[in-house]
Amino acid sequence: MADQPFVTDIQMLRARARQHIESGAVTPGYRAHRETVINLLNEALATEIVCVLRYKRHFFMATGINAQSVAQEFLQHATDEQAHADQIAQRIVQLGGEPNFSPDGLTTRSHSEYVEGESLVDMIKEDLVAERIAIG
Repeated sequence: MADQPFVTDIQMLRARARQHIESGAVTPGYRAHRETVINLLNEALATEIVCVLRYKRHFFMATGINAQSVAQEFLQHATDEQAHADQIAQRIVQLGGEPNFSPDGLTTRSHSEYVEGESLVDMIKEDLVAERIAIG
């Protein structure tokens, strides 16, 4: 008899899991306001996309005696930021939203700016500013 409540709890757990499967990652225990979270995630997505674009430009525009090693660092950061953007977009979809990849208004949705920088030092400074904004 002592085993019966455990079996019943498992059966109820399984039944509840099947009942709301269409809700995906959003379970009845999810307390956040989904639309607010999706909006915030779309801002984070825009920020990551702007960072990818800035890092890619810096990768291609890096010149000078130290440019090769720094350019490779820019490329690695662009790759990392793209992975972050992909993770954010996936989470938006899991929450039942749509990731906003539209270039219209991208820079106004982004927390960081797209600043090209004129020298290698300028580029590095702009990337550090953007990282500080992202950490925020």
